[in-house]
Amino acid sequence: MTFVPEPELYSFMLRGYHLFSECLPSAWIGDINHIIDEMNVSGFDQFRYPNVKMEPMYDSDGKLIQIVVRNILEADAIFRNLLDLDFILPWIVTLLNRSPRLTENYGYFRNANRPVGYHSVRNGSQTQNLNHQGLPQLEMVKVMIPLMDQNSETGTLSLITGSHLLSLKPPFDLNDLGVLPELRTLEVKAGQPVIFSENLYHAGYPGTNMKQQRRTLFFPYEPSHHADWFVSLSDEFIEGCTQRQKRLLHRPGHWQEDWQQELKGSNRLK
Repeated sequence: MTFVPEPELYSFMLRGYHLFSECLPSAWIGDINHIIDEMNVSGFDQFRYPNVKMEPMYDSDGKLIQIVVRNILEADAIFRNLLDLDFILPWIVTLLNRSPRLTENYGYFRNANRPVGYHSVRNGSQTQNLNHQGLPQLEMVKVMIPLMDQNSETGTLSLITGSHLLSLKPPFDLNDLGVLPELRTLEVKAGQPVIFSENLYHAGYPGTNMKQQRRTLFFPYEPSHHADWFVSLSDEFIEGCTQRQKRLLHRPGHWQEDWQQELKGSNRLK
């Protein structure tokens, strides 16, 4: 069963991604950026954020290039709002075609460009995109939420469209932007999400005129029997979630659940 319009679903399966027209409220984006400012990588207070992991990356001269913040959901209660957005959740359920589960959550904050390195997750059945009934059945989808306007000047998400359909690794240098075919550089507004197949070759496109830190949130979803990647959310965080959000956070083992009744309120049921 599909919970999204069939023409949009067809386009996703052909290209490997969907750029939403909807945006998160600007007040949310402002609040989230303020929280990130307060976290302060140089003086990060692990006692204040006990379940958040900060991973800074420096160049050979000691200059801060990038910060990865794992388990960023635990930084503040406002992040719970991002777990089950009404216009995104139907896509997650449809594309996985099994009970979904959030397996990781993190922020990428880049201060400077770094080698591109297009990549994807590929092993065994993960290059299969359909089940035996011809419906989508992906092994992982990832939701990206930019916290600022992003384009080729600031740096942004870029994708090799259609590459999720092939088992072959691209016969090109994956750091050479000049030779990669079907390369699409996205132009997105602050709070405008993108959902894409993790089989799709993708990377952060280097900004040609970066003037501020580029901030992006990522939320990978997989079938609920898959294991965690890096860190698990605390019992305290989960306790504050709604029942629908808790369904996305339960421990591995739930193979199939009926989401039809849950998604009727989204007005995207088909």
